[in-house]
Amino acid sequence: MPEESLSQRTRAEFKYLTPRLRLSAEDLTADLLTSKSFHLICSPQRCIELVEGIVEKRQALDRQLARPLFIWEPVPDLCVPAALEDTINALRFVDVVSPNHAEFAGLFDVSGTTQSGDVERAVMEDCCRKLTSSIDLSRRLDIVVRAGKDGCCVFSRTDHDKIQWLPAYHSQNQSAVVDPTGGGNGFLGGFAVGLVRTKDAVEAAIWASVSASLCIEQVGMPILGHSSTGDETWNGVVVGDRLHEFKQRCRQ
Repeated sequence: MPEESLSQRTRAEFKYLTPRLRLSAEDLTADLLTSKSFHLICSPQRCIELVEGIVEKRQALDRQLARPLFIWEPVPDLCVPAALEDTINALRFVDVVSPNHAEFAGLFDVSGTTQSGDVERAVMEDCCRKLTSSIDLSRRLDIVVRAGKDGCCVFSRTDHDKIQWLPAYHSQNQSAVVDPTGGGNGFLGGFAVGLVRTKDAVEAAIWASVSASLCIEQVGMPILGHSSTGDETWNGVVVGDRLHEFKQRCRQ
């Protein structure tokens, strides 16, 4: 199909989609403002605006509220060398930054994969060090690079630049992956909950990997149910059981 015709068809289809909403701190209810973590998907400049706006609104609501965790997912279009300085500046406002491996490599204009499609671990680790080398922080900053089938890399800036790789949950059974749509959001949702509860980035990444695994085993949302003992299940799996099994696998 000619490019012009494809573009016309795409524009016509977009007319029937729900318009994109640009949320700000002003749109958050009191309940949402008291959340313990926020997942931001935006440009560096907007990241700073959102963090400052949320913190200001929380203080106006209740000065006793502790600072929440801010998890930033940079938009792919701005994971380019020209945006590196702005990206570094935004890191001073967040607790976690999580690009995928291709986006992270693009920020430094390097190749993040081998010819066979595997993630270049040494390249990802080098990019982590480069990104944080000029930042002087007194609080935590973790980089979590999402690497698809190759798992994830957790770099802890405030823990002596500790680096740990974790496998993807389905790394031993790729046929279990039906549709990767939503895997990234599922990962960071699980990561946010895990980090709030455990305060440990590696532990949170294990939670994240399990969360993502449940999102990609079917087309659409995971199926909520209950076991014969009354435990909540997703896709027929008791989440705690999968989490325990994956922890054991990661520690082998």
